[in-house]
Amino acid sequence: MRLKGKAAIVTGASKGIGSEIARQLAGEGCDVLVNYNTDMEGAKKVKSFIEKKTGRRAEIFKADISRFEEIKAMVEKAIDCFSKIDILINNAGIALWTPVFDITEEIWDRTLDTNLKSAFFASQLAAKEMVKTGGGVIVNISSLAANGSMDCLIPYVSSKGGMTLLTKGLAVELAPYNIRVNTIAPGTIDIERNRKTDPKYPDDWIPFIPLGRVGTVEEVAKPVIFLCCEDSSYITGQNIFVSGGETDYVPMPRSEFARKK
Repeated sequence: MRLKGKAAIVTGASKGIGSEIARQLAGEGCDVLVNYNTDMEGAKKVKSFIEKKTGRRAEIFKADISRFEEIKAMVEKAIDCFSKIDILINNAGIALWTPVFDITEEIWDRTLDTNLKSAFFASQLAAKEMVKTGGGVIVNISSLAANGSMDCLIPYVSSKGGMTLLTKGLAVELAPYNIRVNTIAPGTIDIERNRKTDPKYPDDWIPFIPLGRVGTVEEVAKPVIFLCCEDSSYITGQNIFVSGGETDYVPMPRSEFARKK
């Protein structure tokens, strides 16, 4: 076990990528605070899995991480439970598909508060605790959207682009305290939210992915675990895309050569 005895917070851990990260952290020896906002049953399932399959401790905590006071309460809960915080995974996020002229102040604020403000203040508060124990690791879960624009997602891409620079800023300022900060940016991943958003998902997306398939939550969680381990002890301030080559593909009409293959 590469993370035996460590204590972690994972935000948005009741489903999808966050739940898999929580499970894999526990599998490597972590005790985990499983944060959720609306899906209590999902959080309970993650807690049950961790305790039964790994023998590690898991606690669930409801918090709307767009609100500072609830972020603070979450961090305090982790300290109450584990007496320390070694790892913070800022995973929780929302994407509200809205055309540019329909974006309201409420949509903008809700997206930026949930995706970006929360990552900063959770990092700030957790880092204060990490300093007391000699260091730690923060991993921000961003998106392929941080690399460019997407239709009807201006607030979302703005928040994820901001997360890239937030990571770099935190990495520089927290390095003297032995706290490493990195970002994992998933591409098209097979999660329930994506299937609900797009009825043609994932078929319409596959032509834009050089590896010819969508990714899995397991494939996102594995590099997160790597960044939490001593195997990555000299890596900080980086944005790692987990996208099957999607970030490298420039859509264009297929050449005659390609059509013959």
